[in-house]
Amino acid sequence: MQFDFFDSFFSLFQSMFVIIFVFVIVVVIIVGVTICRAGSTISREISRGFTMEAPSFVIPDRYRGQTRSDGSQMSTVRLPDRCPSCGAALSHEGIDWVGPLEAKCGYCGGTVKAKFERI
Repeated sequence: MQFDFFDSFFSLFQSMFVIIFVFVIVVVIIVGVTICRAGSTISREISRGFTMEAPSFVIPDRYRGQTRSDGSQMSTVRLPDRCPSCGAALSHEGIDWVGPLEAKCGYCGGTVKAKFERI
C-alpha cells in the first residue's frame, strides 16, 4: 500500500512536469512570433522612407542627364526614415551625402543606402 501512494504521487508529478513543459514551449513560440512580427513592421517602416531632391553627384552616372517628357530632370531619391545600423531618425536637413545613392548617418556614421526613383 505504501508503494502505491508513492507511485501515484510520482506519476502525478510527471504529468504536471509535462504540462508545465508544454506550457513553457507554447509561451516561447508566442513570444518568438510576436518579436518576428515587430521586426517585420520595423523593416517595412525603414524601407518606406522619404523622398528628396538630391544633388547631381548622388544620382548614378547611368541616370544623369536623363529628362522626362516635360523637360525636368529625374533627381529624386528615397532614403529610409531611420538609420539601418543604429535606428536614429534621419531628416532632410541632416543628410550628408558621401557618394552615389549613399548618405552618412549623423549619429553613428553608418552608411545609409538611398534608392533612385523615376518621377
